[in-house]
Amino acid sequence: MSNNPFTIYNASAGSGKTYALAKVYLKIILASPQNFRKILAITFTNKAVNEMKHRILNSLFEFSKTTSMDHAAPLFKDILNETDYTFEELPALSKLRLKQILHNYAFFDISTIDKFTHRLIRTFAKDLKIPQNFEVVLDVDLLLQEAVERVIGKAGEDPEFTKVLLDFALEKIEDDRSWDIGFDLLKIGKLIFDENNAAHLKSLNAIELGDFLKLQNHLKKQTKDIEKKVEELATACLELITNAGLDFKDFPRETLPNHFKKIIAGNYSPTQLYNNKLEDNLIEGKILKATVKNAPIDLAPQLLVYYQTIKQLIYKRGLFANINRNIVPFALLNAIQKELKIIQEEKDQLSISEFNTLIAKEVKDQPAPFIYERLGEKYRHYFIDEFQDTSQMQWENLIPLIGNAMEGQDELGNMGSLFLVGDPKQAIYRWRGGKAEQFLELATHKTHPFTVPSDLVTLPKNYRSYAEVINFNNNFFQSVSPFLENEVYQEFFKIGNQQEINHKEGGYVHISLLEEDDDELYAETTLATIQKCIAQGYSYSDICIIIRKKKHGLLLADQLMQHNIPVVSSDSLLLSESKKVIFLVQLIRHLVQPSELEIQYELLHFLSENKADKHAYIYENLDNLNNHFLNVYGFDSSRLRQTSVYDGLSYAIKTFDLIPTSDAHLTAFMDLVFDVEQKFGSDMQSFLDYWDKKGHSASISTPENIESVQIMTIHKSKGLEFPVVIFPYANSNIFEEIDPKLWLPVDKDEFLGFSEILINKKQEVQEYGETEALLYSLDHQKLQLDAFNLLYVVLTRAVKALFIISENKLDKKGEHNTNYYSGLFIHFLKSIGAYQQDKLDYHFGEFPLNQAKKEMDNDPLTIPYIYTNKDRADFKILALAGTLWYEGLDIAINQGNVIHFILGAIHTAKDLERAMQLALQKGLIKEQEVNEIKEVVKKVIYHKDLSQFYTQDFEVLNERDLLMADGSTQRPDRVVLNDNHATIIDYKTGERNNHYHQQVNAYAQSFSNMGYTIDHKIIVYINTEIELDYI
Repeated sequence: MSNNPFTIYNASAGSGKTYALAKVYLKIILASPQNFRKILAITFTNKAVNEMKHRILNSLFEFSKTTSMDHAAPLFKDILNETDYTFEELPALSKLRLKQILHNYAFFDISTIDKFTHRLIRTFAKDLKIPQNFEVVLDVDLLLQEAVERVIGKAGEDPEFTKVLLDFALEKIEDDRSWDIGFDLLKIGKLIFDENNAAHLKSLNAIELGDFLKLQNHLKKQTKDIEKKVEELATACLELITNAGLDFKDFPRETLPNHFKKIIAGNYSPTQLYNNKLEDNLIEGKILKATVKNAPIDLAPQLLVYYQTIKQLIYKRGLFANINRNIVPFALLNAIQKELKIIQEEKDQLSISEFNTLIAKEVKDQPAPFIYERLGEKYRHYFIDEFQDTSQMQWENLIPLIGNAMEGQDELGNMGSLFLVGDPKQAIYRWRGGKAEQFLELATHKTHPFTVPSDLVTLPKNYRSYAEVINFNNNFFQSVSPFLENEVYQEFFKIGNQQEINHKEGGYVHISLLEEDDDELYAETTLATIQKCIAQGYSYSDICIIIRKKKHGLLLADQLMQHNIPVVSSDSLLLSESKKVIFLVQLIRHLVQPSELEIQYELLHFLSENKADKHAYIYENLDNLNNHFLNVYGFDSSRLRQTSVYDGLSYAIKTFDLIPTSDAHLTAFMDLVFDVEQKFGSDMQSFLDYWDKKGHSASISTPENIESVQIMTIHKSKGLEFPVVIFPYANSNIFEEIDPKLWLPVDKDEFLGFSEILINKKQEVQEYGETEALLYSLDHQKLQLDAFNLLYVVLTRAVKALFIISENKLDKKGEHNTNYYSGLFIHFLKSIGAYQQDKLDYHFGEFPLNQAKKEMDNDPLTIPYIYTNKDRADFKILALAGTLWYEGLDIAINQGNVIHFILGAIHTAKDLERAMQLALQKGLIKEQEVNEIKEVVKKVIYHKDLSQFYTQDFEVLNERDLLMADGSTQRPDRVVLNDNHATIIDYKTGERNNHYHQQVNAYAQSFSNMGYTIDHKIIVYINTEIELDYI
């Protein structure tokens, strides 16, 4: 193992990367009692964070209990061998470090990269000119939808903007597409939240709608000029032929003259004009029939010059047409981007996708000591897991911090360190900024972000899979990696697929090649495979079906359930899959649209499920639904109009007896209802608006230890392993894309100030010019790598057995096509001499019996649904915990607590209304108390000596925990920071008390110890009047 402070681990699937990381981490924290405070470990999911924390803590615990080498864990032995600790020292030291971490758990910093960047943004909120108390938006779809609705809503306000929207709708109609532009705007709007587009979109900020229209008109004029020119040149070609004394029939099938005739007739389609060998024939001079004699020698070269000149112009026209096809969405993309900014400013929101862009804009150029000073920590050791999924912007934002640690020494003269772990073969998140090339460039020393050189360590052994599975993957990817067009990608696939086997002998790989690409055939083969596994002693829960496209998961789940195979998939976990959930949603919809018969029918259809004569039941009650509800179920529809949606649905669940026992879908649905109420309001229409936009994607978490076959996408399966993996529909087109786009750099003078243009990515782009051809080729190579990576991820999830279900896809000549997964499998089988055209099944190894079946909890404990009977006469909501034990709680204390809460929610004066609403929603105050309490709060925030501390000019810390000198934590009400200056404000009610001075002085001392100059220490007494006590 490398001792270099900058080490890159190339960790192929199953190679024990978590073990390697844990070993290095443990060695660092064991070396010094303070070291665990100086480590920042970053990964990408909360699950990975929890696994890493568990590994470290559990290892320390196990080490502390080790009493003999015979029972020592391998990790214990490795650390003992690689350090100077004795066997007696290591357990005692592990126990001590475990205690230190648990007592100072906040400093045990293993975090997701989003959480770390969130901390940075909070710290630099003032510098970034964003509110201190901004709300992080995780679900950007609703945000985008609102922005698009606002953009479309501007139709009719501005004539120029209205014309653009109308022209776009008409253009869609001409192309036989729906006139509804909302779908297109939502699709293109997603580019805004894609980090890959951040730098490109930045160039749009200063461009107005009129600039796009000018460019559009300019390109239309240029296009007409080209069409006129090519018509003249094509006519000249035909004249050249006739002037040479030739007839058009002298050319084979009159192909060449017809080519020019098409252009004169207005056919400018490159695919129709240049999908032939005309240019090759002109170059070779083979343009006339063999029977034609005495043709001018210089005719072919002259025609070639005309041909190539016209071709160049036709493709230039193609470029202009491509740009014009995207220019209206391109222009509206700019409008959506501006509208999004307005919405977020109105709501004090920030989408998580903007984190890295904001840091890149402001923080990364700051000196590292300044960043550390603001963060309040100083990290010396960095661990970055899944580095292949780290975006370029995320990495560049971390470089200043890491560089400061590695290129300098701490007070004891020790240098920092960086440990990167990744696998470019598992980079499958390019669509969200992941960049495998970044890992490759570091690993091959093409980039040098630090003065410290790096060591590349390849973890050699696969600890996950059985031998046959490992050997198959090694041999398969060694065989097909030469098809990767990029040589660097090729090399890493070769190096990364030479894994050593472990002690697990045996294993099984089976390839089925279906005779045709038929959904039913795939489903039948998958079903037969599952039945084969069950016969070999495997449980349903041992089996995972991994698919590339969600639609295939739906098809398989439906087929398997028809054959009584229990299935868990992302779709079966959707709330919308529950009939009870849909019944409740339709119940709300019925109250909003009481005359809608279709909704009434659906409600009765649900209730008729166990009726003998469903149709008669529905028919009898369709015109009298509300009375039927009341008379039969005791459900009074009017009660839902008088309560919040949550309370109304709780009442409906109780009266219709929807949860006799626990129901995960219904419980999760009620949690969602509650969340929606908190964010969007408690009225029925607000909930329906949310459900119609996002309800289809809401789901419950995947249950553990359930006896069912799992179906998941390749992306979901990453990082997981399963005893048996089935990979059906293994015949994807490697280069398949849905409406791909390319950013094209253009000449600013030629394109009226635009430096980049968005175009459709299609094959003809390669003919636009050298730059375009290079961009197309690079993107093509990345697309190919991504497809290989997806294939690598799915084939390396299996522990014991891997079943691949593909297609025997051959052309008319009997050749396979390596642009498809099926072609790669066939190529591999041919390379080992196994392939036979009429043979459809191939296997490697023997399918092992599963000796030890997992014991599943088939009778899990059910937790009954608890109804809250708010309609009881004696039911009261207690807003404060104190009321539970002292009903006569003093009103003044109660009001003091409420005012404290409201002031704690206020960063600047403009937050007052929202803070009042928050107190109202939480039941801390009643509607009739709002104005009275608001006036008290206003006296504080608008006080002539305090108002300066409630502006946007300062960084504000409200109710933040403060570590005191004695190790305890206290929480000052408000700390106002201005560069290195601090003002401490504490709120009190009642009489003055000098004891409070001691408390505030302690706060001030803590900030002084952190290097802040204390400007003011103020106790604000909030009674009938506001009194200030300056200490």
